Amino acid sequence: MLKAYSIYRDFAKEACDIIKEAGIEVELSNSNKRVNKEELIKLLKTYDILIIGIEEYMTLDMLEGITTNKIIATLSIGVDHIDKSFADSELITVVNAPTANVISVAEHIFGLILALKKRIVEANDLVINGKTRKNLTRRGKDISESILGLIGAGKISREVIKIAKTFNMRIYCNTLHPEQHQDLKESGIEFVDLDTLLSNCDIITANLPLTDESNNLISKEKIRLMKKDATFINTSRAKIVDVEELIKYADENDTFNVGLDIDIEDYREILKIKRNNVIVTPHIAGVTRRIN
Repeated sequence: MLKAYSIYRDFAKEACDIIKEAGIEVELSNSNKRVNKEELIKLLKTYDILIIGIEEYMTLDMLEGITTNKIIATLSIGVDHIDKSFADSELITVVNAPTANVISVAEHIFGLILALKKRIVEANDLVINGKTRKNLTRRGKDISESILGLIGAGKISREVIKIAKTFNMRIYCNTLHPEQHQDLKESGIEFVDLDTLLSNCDIITANLPLTDESNNLISKEKIRLMKKDATFINTSRAKIVDVEELIKYADENDTFNVGLDIDIEDYREILKIKRNNVIVTPHIAGVTRRIN
């Protein structure tokens, strides 16, 4: 019998039942602590199937000594935390979850947008400190009928479009292959080059995987194309954007809003300062529970 191990202690019972019905034995972690590299190597050698998340980095050297077929299943859309050598190996099958949390991420994107545009966090701080709306640094702004720019036309962007249409937003989109999204074009989405999108949109959200092409796609030069009162959201991998330059632009222009849901480890120093126009969450957009 094949054996699977989940690094998640709270791995869903429904998921466990599905795996067991396939004739696979499932063992869950008995700890709330994430496993380290040495523990991952041991688990990889011990089990046929290893269920991981984005915080578990599978590196080339971890393949050493693997002589039997293995499945690496990551509970994420992205697979950039798994070295390409795993996918290239004849012994390893890499499985991701491309549709598992797209609705959750799309909702989080709009949560960040609304929190920033409506000054919700700043207003809450005023109440805590005994102040009133007169102390707001600036009034909130409506998002209805604004121009939304989508960088990427994948599943998350499609869910964002559904929500955006309820706000009567005009939608621009930039993607490498617009010809593959004719249905979006027919629904009124305008495909434009990246510079046009950055220069003209009121709200911009990056929804794409980290690849060689997307690494530092939103560079210092691209950041400074954005309007000084724009709102930029990134719930994808942090390296898609130059985070330091993005925060610097927000510091220079207090009307420029930034919403990030990223792995914060490399950016702790710059992000530890409280700013009224910046909201950062520690890559939790897809970590939610559905109603059912």
